[in-house]
Amino acid sequence: MNDKPVKYEELLEKPIIFFGSGRSGTTILSEIIFQHEDLAWHSNYQELLPRSAMINLVRRLFENKYWRFIKYWNFVGVSKNTRQKWKSIFHLLVFSPIERYDFWEYITGKRIDFSRGFLLGEHATPEERRKIRSHLAKQVKYQGRKRLIMKFTGPARIEYLTSIFPDAIFVSIAREPIATVRSWLEVGFWQRQGINRLWWIGAYTPEEEAEAEKLKADPALITAFQYKKLMETTQLEIEKLKVPILETRYEAFVQDPVALVKKILDFVQLPASKYVDAYVQEMVVSNRNTRASKKTSFSEETQKRILEIAAPFS
Repeated sequence: MNDKPVKYEELLEKPIIFFGSGRSGTTILSEIIFQHEDLAWHSNYQELLPRSAMINLVRRLFENKYWRFIKYWNFVGVSKNTRQKWKSIFHLLVFSPIERYDFWEYITGKRIDFSRGFLLGEHATPEERRKIRSHLAKQVKYQGRKRLIMKFTGPARIEYLTSIFPDAIFVSIAREPIATVRSWLEVGFWQRQGINRLWWIGAYTPEEEAEAEKLKADPALITAFQYKKLMETTQLEIEKLKVPILETRYEAFVQDPVALVKKILDFVQLPASKYVDAYVQEMVVSNRNTRASKKTSFSEETQKRILEIAAPFS
């Protein structure tokens, strides 16, 4: 059964995988590359119906030779495009890319925890591999595209993902730790899940768990501690697996968005795209590392401690 050929297998050649710690610029950069006309991606519709591949046909209603409806996200910068300010039901209905954890939880079942697990040393079973590849090949086909792109945050999960996609090309995004920690603390998800405990599991030593216990009373410090672990495990996987990977930073994007986008397109072997270019041009990029936050401010001592914990990833 596992040897049965996957339909549309050719559409899974050299899939592109973006990843980063979260709040590090992965959404900004992946959203730009997602505009490329050759690429199929996980969508808000697929998250509603994780078992259905046919739901990907919906994309053709929003993007075809007659029209192209795109959602411009508030968090990519200060957009010049007034469409970004839509607050209508239609804005919510636009076929849009997201991280698809419901799908991954469905496809892997209870054997692993895809959402929370570091998955170090973990490989997909033959059945998982075939199921995932079969579904995603159909996703590319039904969206009418040529190639697959995905984005994940949290642990890199490189070993598990390459056991499914051995020819995957990775793009890793990192960001200065103080700004990353501050941004995490302002997200509702993190306030509920990671602000006073270790959210991701499966890679901490007993000594690290004891250290986290000491830090959990301070949201900034336990968040910095988890940031460091994500960065450490990512580097371990990169060094172990020697995969094709472009490591870049949010700060490089802020400095020259056009240059970095071109660098990424070249690395992942995509031709230039008028849609990618237009999306970049619609953005006014601001450096959110230097913004004054109304919600979260750190004392000099807290900033120092964050940098001490996150070293050498500062």
